[in-house]
This record gives sequence, C-alpha cells and structure tokens, in this order.
Amino acid sequence: MLPQFFRTVLRNKNVTGIRYYAKNNNPLEKTLNIITKDIPSYFGSKDKSIVYPEHTDIVIIGGGYIGSAVAYWLKKRAADGLSVVVLEKDFSYRHTQNSVSLGTLNQHFSLPENIELAKYSVEFLRNIHVHLGYDVDIQYIPTGALTLASEQYAERMEQNVTILNELGVKNILLTPSEIQQKYPWINTHDVKLGCMSTEAEGTFNTWALLRSMVTQSRELGATYVNGEVVGFDLEKQKDVLMEGVSPGGYERINKVIYKTEDQEEHSLKFAICILAAGSDSGHIARMAKIGTGENILSIPLPIEERTSDIYSIQDKAVETGLRTPLVLDTTGLWLMRNGLGSNLLCGALPLMKDDSNNMSKTEYLENIIKPSLINRFPMCINDELEKFNTDKYDCNTFDNSGIIGPHPYHNNLILATGFGKLGCQHAPGIGRAVSELVIDSQYTTIDLTRFGFDRLLIDERSIEFNVY
Repeated sequence: MLPQFFRTVLRNKNVTGIRYYAKNNNPLEKTLNIITKDIPSYFGSKDKSIVYPEHTDIVIIGGGYIGSAVAYWLKKRAADGLSVVVLEKDFSYRHTQNSVSLGTLNQHFSLPENIELAKYSVEFLRNIHVHLGYDVDIQYIPTGALTLASEQYAERMEQNVTILNELGVKNILLTPSEIQQKYPWINTHDVKLGCMSTEAEGTFNTWALLRSMVTQSRELGATYVNGEVVGFDLEKQKDVLMEGVSPGGYERINKVIYKTEDQEEHSLKFAICILAAGSDSGHIARMAKIGTGENILSIPLPIEERTSDIYSIQDKAVETGLRTPLVLDTTGLWLMRNGLGSNLLCGALPLMKDDSNNMSKTEYLENIIKPSLINRFPMCINDELEKFNTDKYDCNTFDNSGIIGPHPYHNNLILATGFGKLGCQHAPGIGRAVSELVIDSQYTTIDLTRFGFDRLLIDERSIEFNVY
C-alpha cells in the first residue's frame, strides 16, 4: 500500500488532471456502520469516528454566525423534513473567539431592511433562552447607543430618525448642550445633533451567541463537517431554457467538493446550497463559474476580506462610568466600554471609500484614530492606545450592504454574505429569511428583496447612508 503522502499527491487534481473522491462504503457496509453507531449511542456511548455524508437536502457553506443561524432556522422549522449539512473550514472558530467583547446591538440605520433586521435581533436576544436554551448567557449589557452628527449630516440624521420612528424604534434627538449635560466628557463643539436610543441597544458576547447557536443547530439535527470547499460538480440540464444561454447549455451545480484535514476530497450531493462563507464567498462563487463565465455568470460576487484594528484605552481620569453608551462619532470613530472597570475600546467603522489600505498600521493610528479620539474625548489625550484585536469581516465592495437571495443563474444557490460587521448582529434575522426562501419560496417576515444579487445586474446600489 502506498504511504499516505504519495496517495495524497496522486489524488491531487492539479498533478494528475483527474479528481478523485474518498471511497464510499457499499450498501452493506453502510448498514453495518449505522447499526454499530446507533446502538452505542442508544446506551449513551459516544462514537468518535467521523462520518462524511454523501448527500443532503441542504448544504450550508460556512458555519459562522449567518451559516449557523440558517442551520438553526431550517432545522427548527422543518425538523427531520430536511437534512442539513454545514461545511466549516475553521472548526475551532479561532478567529471568532478573539471578538468575545465586541458584539454590539445598534438600530440606527437608514435602510428599512437593516432597521427591521436589527429590531428582530433585539427580539431574538430577549428570548434567547427560548430559542437556544436556558443555560445560554450572552452577557448582554444595555448601554444604549449615541450617534453624533456634524452640521453637514444633521439633516440626514433627522431623516434617519423619521424612518426609525415610522418603524417603531424608540429614540430621541439631543442638542449639543443636552449631550454635554448627560455626558460631560464628550466634546460637542463641532456636533450639531445627537440621536440616543431609549431601549434595546448595547453590547453582548458574540462567542457565546455563536457557540450556543452551533450547539442548538446540532441538537436539532444539523450535521457539521470540518472541511474546506475546493470545487463544485456541474451537470447539464438540457430541458432548462435561460436567456443568454444556448439551448441545452445550462449547467446546474449539484455536488460540492470539499477537502478534509487529512487532505482527502469528498463529494456531497445536494438539492440547495447556501453560500454563507463570509470573506471566502467570492472565491467559492468563482468555483461555480460566477464571475468567470458568460452573460450573467460574467458578474462576480464582489465579496472581499477587510480588516480593522481595535484599540484598548485605560481611562486614567475615570470620567466615563457604567452609563457610558456605545458612541458613534461624526468621523466614523466608535468608542465603547469594556467590562465593569475603566477600560475602553475604540476603532473606526468601515466607510464606502476606505483609504486605510494605503496606510501603514502606524499611520492609520496616528492620522485617523488618534485625532478623532482626542477631539471627541479630550480626557484620552494622555492615555496610551494598545492594540486589542484585529477584526476581520466580509465586505461587499459594490455598495457595502449584504447580499441575500437566490443567484439569477444558479437557482439552487442562495447567497447570504457581505453583511460585514453587521453579520453577527443581523444573523438571527438573516437565518430566518433564508429558511423562508427554502421552505416558503418567498420572504414572509422581513422583505429583503432589495438586498438580492439582481441589483448588481442593473447597477442599483442599496447604500446605508450614515451620518459620518
């Protein structure tokens, strides 16, 4: 028998030009495996062997916040009526564990879709024990959120507040003097207006949310597989006619190919694929010829990875207190309390035009972060900023808003990606929306049609107009 190394090399498609899959068991072996696994399980024994499924109704690529939320809602609604497999390449979730303190719940948006998703997140987190179990503790702290607007964007803030009020989000407008009275440590000399939520905004532990969502999805019957997607199998659908595609030329994705830790490739046949792979989504979409084909397939899925540094500040003057809200500055800077002490965290919100990639980390800190921080929070002038973490997120470079819904060519591929830093907060509503597309064939709660891929075809952007 050849050593594992040589077998792996010979099975590499780039070496031989032929794709090999791990050998599947014959029907008799499958039956024996089921019996030998089910009987110990019935008596409480846990079998540690790994089973790689060969077919499923739904495959979800990406087991993060959004992918696991989709799995949860599909199994909660359909139970055993749908088989669900989640493919996740980072099974340890090591990147997620670095962000345990950075979950924010904010409802100040201009797009109704984002507002409705945020409202549902509030409802979901309030009832999290019902959804995810009574032992779940996401450490929610109702700090509130204060959004500041300069003279230039004061009118935009008033428009946003009108939309918020129409959609039932409780908030109040504050003058600079009112802000100063509530938070004397905030410099308001260049602030025209502030908007303060009166309920349901604060911070929570994102890792606790993800961990409990994965656990509950598994308990409901979803299968999680540690594997990295390396391709798709496509089959001709001669009976399908589509504009721009020659008769008999339509190809449907029907299998996903993934690689396990031991470098074995496996194929998984599916009816519907959900692409929720975060910043990897654009790369995986290209495996299905999205962005490399003709006509509709010539338009790529414009998802890229972005990073932003988060800094820790020790408020030596101890001017902030337990009532310190999440503050969103006119410049895009944000500041929040970290724990019960005097430690603060700050960073910059992603903007449509991001010039940070043209700067070094030091230049970005000195030229962007520090001037904005000292201007708005003068008590920090002598405080040292230490790097706390680097946040990684997916960015839709088309308009910075998420993409959700079926792909116009691959009608059995549903996208749920590009939500950036809102992905964690919006995950409960996004997961529910995708389950509606699968089970009901339409949105039945929040209509997210405007966030569909079709807007890329007609060059119509869904831009979140912030006040900075």
